[in-house]
Amino acid sequence: MTSEKLIELLDKAAEILLKYPLCDYCLGRQFSSLCHGAGNDEKGRAIKLTLTIRCFLRHQETGEIDEILRAIAATGFKPAVKTLQALGGEPPEARGCHICGGVLDKSRFREIAERVIEELGEYEFKNFLVGAKVPADVREREDALRAEFGIDTGEDIKADITREIGRIVQRRFKIPVEYQNPEIVVLVNVFSGEYEIQVNPLFIKGFYKKLEKNIPQTPWYCRYCWGRGCEKCNYTGKEYPDSVSELIGEPALKLFEALSYKFHGAGREDVDATVVGTGRPFILELKYPRRRFVDLSLLEKEVNEHAAGKIEISNLSYSSRKELRILKNLSPIASKTYEAIVEFDGEVSENALKEVEEKFRDIVVEQRTPRRVLRRRADKIRQKKLYYVRAEKLGDKTVRFVIKTQGGLYVKELINGDEGRTKPSIAEFLGRTPIKIDLTVIEVETPNVEAQGKKTSNSVE
Repeated sequence: MTSEKLIELLDKAAEILLKYPLCDYCLGRQFSSLCHGAGNDEKGRAIKLTLTIRCFLRHQETGEIDEILRAIAATGFKPAVKTLQALGGEPPEARGCHICGGVLDKSRFREIAERVIEELGEYEFKNFLVGAKVPADVREREDALRAEFGIDTGEDIKADITREIGRIVQRRFKIPVEYQNPEIVVLVNVFSGEYEIQVNPLFIKGFYKKLEKNIPQTPWYCRYCWGRGCEKCNYTGKEYPDSVSELIGEPALKLFEALSYKFHGAGREDVDATVVGTGRPFILELKYPRRRFVDLSLLEKEVNEHAAGKIEISNLSYSSRKELRILKNLSPIASKTYEAIVEFDGEVSENALKEVEEKFRDIVVEQRTPRRVLRRRADKIRQKKLYYVRAEKLGDKTVRFVIKTQGGLYVKELINGDEGRTKPSIAEFLGRTPIKIDLTVIEVETPNVEAQGKKTSNSVE
């Protein structure tokens, strides 16, 4: 049975070659799954060589030159050309491969790979992946051939290209191919001779403390010119000169030689609030970095010196897109704890504050989008969990509140009521109007990525 199957394979290959000239790669690829540990070019040569030997043996029996030998010689296969000449036949004019047009060639692979390697030398990376672009007409010809001859043992043409280019690159850099999360992807088009290098982002996680007020988390563009620059913003294009993301991102951009960055915080605080203790978790996404192996203690030092006491970062480590997804998914529900020093328009009694602690525990607060953020937030009602409020009287009219809430609850509005848009509110309960609210973030619940989404709390109180 095995010999019969082999004869069927050779007969089918001969039938194909009689109608269509195929290069070694394109012939071998049609029978790729029938042998492992060899490239498709090797498989194609083996088939052609076996057919050539068979033609030679037939000639010895019949004295006639088999047409398949001429068809194989027409593909440029040298053993077939020399055998045909030895038998007294005239070598036919070479014909290009019906599928790839002769593009799949080791010298062409090597030439493109060398250009890729030269450019990759500008980057730091520890793994890579090669992808390929194949013109539609090439795929259509191969699909039509397989349908015509009932071939179900073939492999995608991209595999030939990526295997050959990848082998050369891997040999030069001595690094593994990574299919899931490659640091660099090389996308080649051997048909046009072009290629592009896609450098995947680098992720760095850590915590930031905001030690000064009036620093937004991300750039706050001027409300009059929206970043173009005008007299109102002194032609800076911004409402505030600094932001947390810029104070962290700009030094990182230079250190990693990246093109751009994106800052992802675990929620965000009001511009006039501070963040203390361990700080707020963040992930910095650096796009198209040339360097990846930077000692993060250098980045921490650079940022903290550059920020000059405005912010401070700590506990830096390399992260991933998976951790970013977890941060994004859990931030809206993870708990936040705040300290609010509030001055009211009249005296507040100790008994009233005790009642606040009792009434504002494990309740759901309904908040309509605060008036102060309506221009950038949809006007809707949000329901958020309030875990507890602790109150400490600092003076006749001044109270220190510690408030733990679900992420996304507007704490200032929980205190002042926002003209009835937040229910219940501390101001409404006390019958007093807050004159001044001084807000500080003292705890942000941090996702435990190693537990795949289970959460732990990093207290910074």
